Amino acid sequence: MSNITVNPETCTKCGVCVRVCPVSIISMKESKLPMIAKDLEDKCIKCGHCEIFCLFNALETNFEGEYPLSMNERASDIKPDQLARFVQTRRSIRHYRKKPLKRELIEQMLDVIRYSPTAANSQKVKWIVVHDPEKVQMIAAHTVEWMKTEVEKRPNHPYSLQYNGIIRRWGLGEDAVCHSAPHLLIATIPEGSTWAKADPIIALSYFELVAKGYGIASCWNGFLKIAMEEFAPLREEMGIPEGYMPSYALTFGYPKQRSTMTAPKRNPLSIKWL
Repeated sequence: MSNITVNPETCTKCGVCVRVCPVSIISMKESKLPMIAKDLEDKCIKCGHCEIFCLFNALETNFEGEYPLSMNERASDIKPDQLARFVQTRRSIRHYRKKPLKRELIEQMLDVIRYSPTAANSQKVKWIVVHDPEKVQMIAAHTVEWMKTEVEKRPNHPYSLQYNGIIRRWGLGEDAVCHSAPHLLIATIPEGSTWAKADPIIALSYFELVAKGYGIASCWNGFLKIAMEEFAPLREEMGIPEGYMPSYALTFGYPKQRSTMTAPKRNPLSIKWL
């Protein structure tokens, strides 16, 4: 079966599906219906542009997957000023309540970010959710142990000041790695990925905003990213899928403090027009 099915009764042969195909495999010859040649079927990246840009619903894709909305249902419009305020009031939150999130809520948020863009629509990002707070603390402990070995081996390590501070605070019973967060989200991608390296960063950025919409706080964890890359026991503790590598991590949970939800100060916009 072809990747697309065209209804001859409703197709107007306007050619929009041909124009929007990012890999240019849809053709219309001699005013016939749009089609994909058999030898080009495997070039399809399954983006669905041909379907969503057909205003007459004359074209249907035949590959696997589900629609979040019915074909006759439209997402509600968000006004630009509302979106601006929502994005501008995003904050990195490092203080969390101990109350855990229900798995169903986490799955609901992750289901939304499945729609973040990926290289060639590859959709290769896999997620690890550390739901158990004790497991989060074990990961933090492994990270601190790794930091200790790093500063012992390299007293002039570029992050020695930060590592020593985290180690000292850990000794005082304070978690400066995962901030005593109840949960941890880790994005992984296939080993050797080139194009896909940005995909998990994009997806985590989506998650941060989606979580905010659900009243959930989150924070990027750069030191944990470094530890994941360099410390094999930590990767084993996290259960990284075979053939995959960790990309980045976020802590998340219910915020401990309430905020005024005002936008933070920022440097002036720097832009160069060409």
